[in-house]
Amino acid sequence: MDKKTTLKILDQLIQLETKVVLTYDQALETVNDSAVRAQLESLKARHADHAEQLSSQILKMANEMIAEHWDAITLAALRGQMSDSEPKMRIAANG
Repeated sequence: MDKKTTLKILDQLIQLETKVVLTYDQALETVNDSAVRAQLESLKARHADHAEQLSSQILKMANEMIAEHWDAITLAALRGQMSDSEPKMRIAANG
């Protein structure tokens, strides 16, 4: 699976986890039993943690992709500088 597809899937998972957290918030508004509330809070926290972990993974992957592109841009720029200077050196040597 390529990185773009992986990022898209991770984003979808974050959206699902966020919806689950909001659903627990709605449930907590109506539940008065302290034992049930404690369990709902625990489950809500677990899903919020999952969303945070997924977000961290997306940031890590995005940073890696940026670094890869930056390396390619830098390499292309360096190659371009070499290409630009080579003909000048030949002309100077021949001239």
